[in-house]
Amino acid sequence: MKKVIAFISASFLFALSFTNLYAQDAKVEVSAPERVEVVQPKEKTSPVYYPIPYVPVMTELDYKPDKSAIFKSGKVLTGMLVFSGNIKSSALIEFYRTQMRLQGWEEVGAFSSKINFLSFRRPEGTAFVIISEGMFSTELRIVVMLQGAN
Repeated sequence: MKKVIAFISASFLFALSFTNLYAQDAKVEVSAPERVEVVQPKEKTSPVYYPIPYVPVMTELDYKPDKSAIFKSGKVLTGMLVFSGNIKSSALIEFYRTQMRLQGWEEVGAFSSKINFLSFRRPEGTAFVIISEGMFSTELRIVVMLQGAN
């Protein structure tokens, strides 16, 4: 039951945030989105990298392109990136609470059960960080909606 409530809440927040992005502009143009390629750095000179603007990812996490989709249409960037690695969920939660604040994000909500959910916003949009720890690895999902992305 908790999973259903969590899913409904997350879906509602996602829909509400996405609607707010477009509510400001009366004129909406529809165009075919461009797929944005996410490439993990080969040289790990820094402990983090930015596959999308303002959202850091630890270089020790492996990108899962088969579970991810990021689309850009004009200056709107939206989608979900999935990563996994051998990192404790508590360490990822602390990492995102600290690093997102340093990137100008404001934490607007969070809850924890078997899945940890963090919600952030900044003037350009909204980001959700979903962390689930498995037996052998932890999965990180980043859902983002940014307006004015380059």
